Amino acid sequence: MRNNLPVTGIEFPVADGKYIVSKTDLNGRITYVNPYFIEVSGFSEQELIGAPHNLVLHPDMPPEAFYDMWHTLQSGLPWTGLVKNRRKDGGYYWVEASVTPMLEGGHRNRLLVGAPQAVAARGRTGRARFAQQRNQQGRQEHRGIHRTD
Repeated sequence: MRNNLPVTGIEFPVADGKYIVSKTDLNGRITYVNPYFIEVSGFSEQELIGAPHNLVLHPDMPPEAFYDMWHTLQSGLPWTGLVKNRRKDGGYYWVEASVTPMLEGGHRNRLLVGAPQAVAARGRTGRARFAQQRNQQGRQEHRGIHRTD
């Protein structure tokens, strides 16, 4: 898993009611980002398009969360979970991410990654939810924990 450093510990506030949207191919390479994704991530569109989506992965995110996400998506099901992402400047932001397999022309060839509502899990609440998510993943088998079926 990619180790994105350095980190600053400075949280970037995500606006409620705005969407952060990206599309990737099946290899996780970004094929589309909306303007708010660019703003929040701090990367330019040119830096994002074609890059692996884990470019914005924060080192605090447990690998098990992404194992669960990919396993769920490969089953054709959507996945939702709290995600801590890293900005280009080393800061971070929280989103309640929803990832949905997309069918185009009857073939599953892209994934839509986004925050249906850009929920800022700020301060103690965000840290507490994140710790709870990590705890659950540490105690349970990592299949289906975040399935939305």
